[in-house]
Amino acid sequence: MRLPRSFALAVAALAFWTGPLAAQQARTLEGTLVDGKCYMMNHANTGNDHGTMKACGTMCLKGGSPAAVLTRDGQVHPIMAAAASFADIVGQTVRVTGPVEGSSVMATKVEVSRGGRWEEVKLLGMQG
Repeated sequence: MRLPRSFALAVAALAFWTGPLAAQQARTLEGTLVDGKCYMMNHANTGNDHGTMKACGTMCLKGGSPAAVLTRDGQVHPIMAAAASFADIVGQTVRVTGPVEGSSVMATKVEVSRGGRWEEVKLLGMQG
């Protein structure tokens, strides 16, 4: 079976892009999971409800807005993973593990704090 050339090029590009990240030491960042777009528009948007808009964070992440982890020291780290993976946990405390490039973290593992216990979040493929 032959793979389309565009698919082969995409795989090669992904390997090229993730190669340097894979070589980096994984870090774990802990903080509040936020809707990155809404947070950048208004730093008060750290929960799921934004002003009078109920469940705005969930709707935005399901629509493709980027998720981010807001650490206790106020740093914002965009999460490189399908945003829909996090739509149901906006505003909750998370731990995101993976290589960090600049301020972004390539999520290899994400956990959410529930009742004092850490539960792993299933990461969806980039297509949702």
